Formats: sequence, structure tokens, C-alpha cells
Amino acid sequence: MNATNWNLKEEIRDYWSGRAETFDQSRGHRIHDGAEANSWRRVMTEGLGNIAGKKILDLACGTGEISRMLLDLGAQVTGLDFAEPMLARAKAKLRDRNWTGMLGDAERLDTLPDAGFDGAITRHLAWTLTDPLAAYAAIFRVLKPGARLLIIDGDWVSETPRSRILRGLAKLIDGKEGQVGTDAERHKRILSQVPYANGLTPERLRADLGTTGFADVTRHSTLAVYLWGMRGAGLGDQLRLLAPTRFAISAKRP
Repeated sequence: MNATNWNLKEEIRDYWSGRAETFDQSRGHRIHDGAEANSWRRVMTEGLGNIAGKKILDLACGTGEISRMLLDLGAQVTGLDFAEPMLARAKAKLRDRNWTGMLGDAERLDTLPDAGFDGAITRHLAWTLTDPLAAYAAIFRVLKPGARLLIIDGDWVSETPRSRILRGLAKLIDGKEGQVGTDAERHKRILSQVPYANGLTPERLRADLGTTGFADVTRHSTLAVYLWGMRGAGLGDQLRLLAPTRFAISAKRP
């Protein structure tokens, strides 16, 4: 890894470490029980299949919200994150459940064995990868043949007339640039340096997964997930959640 990538990775680590304290207060991150949680579990089942009793890897697990949904589906979950404050919160939240937390780099996974997992999932990691192809190759290596990867992410960069209007209206309504705990300028600076700086699209993700050996790449709707997630939010935050293109992509290790 060259020095430029290392410096960027350290900034990304520091950014997410700093957000750990307020992360669960942000819409689109905290998953509320009931309809929102049910929607998440449906997307996971569509993308990963029946995971009851299976070993599932939650990459960039953050405070453990995705792991929580996987556990509800009966999975044996390993959560990996390289931001220690995030991992500490996940460990506290899931301490009485069938969950293992690990500190590690999702682009390398060098502490994990080959073909050790029946599935893998990540939410809002792909856009921030400094070496996406290395990351997908590492995930491919740790999955068993026939196992699936589910990536939930979005295009946080590309501006359309619709997204500009929605974000502009949101700022007029509440005067904010983003949600709780968000450093908008730092977020933009990180975005400008990553390989997906021009926007992570489903098409780009499909191509990159294919390059690293994945097959049967399938897109899944996340509309219900985020519509339920907006319930109870202020109008400004609802408009911000609707502005970007969000998606879920699953793929299989042959």
C-alpha cells in the first residue's frame, strides 16, 4: 500500500471513529424494531438466502445494527471494523448474543481463513474503499464456494436536478448540511479522494465484482427499507434520505 492510500485510510478511520458516539442517532444508520427491521431482514434474505445457522461476515459492522438483523435471522455473525470506537459500541450492544467482533481492515481480511464464511454483507462501505478490487478479492477468498455477498450502498456523489432540489429544500427547512454527527466538509474531502469519487453506481459495482470473479450479480430494492427508516424523522432529514440513489447488490462466489 502506498503512502497516499495509507494517509487516506487513516483519515477515513478517524472520521468514522469520531462518528461512533452519534452514529445510532442518524436516520439510515439506526434500525428501529418493527416494520423497518422487517424490511432489512427481507433484503438480507433476498440477497443472502436462508442464513439460519450459517456463518456470516458483517464487514465494516459499525455499531452492530446490521449484525443485529443477521442475528435475528439465526446467523452466527462475525463483525469486523477498523474503527475501534465503532467496534466497542457493537460489542457492548451484542455482548449476550452469538456474535464475535474483530478489529480489521476490510480491504485485506488477512486474519480470516480461506472459505470460512457462508455469506458476507456490508452497508455503506463500498463507496469509501481505497482499493475496491483488493477488497472484493479478499471477500471472495474468505467466502465458501456458492456463498453470496450483499452490498448495500448508494451514489453519494452524482447530482441530478431531483437530488439538488431535495437537498436544497432540506437546507431551507432546517438549515443543516447533513444529519447528526456529520462533518459535511470532511465527508466531501474523503469522497473526492476515493476511487469511487465520481459516484458508486450499480453498473460500476457490477463490473468490479465481475472483475474479481463474482457471478450472478443481482440488484435488490432498498426502497421499503429507507421509507420505513424515515418514519418519525423531520422533513429535512426525510428529503436528505430521498436525495441519493440507494441500492443493494448481491453476487455469488462460484
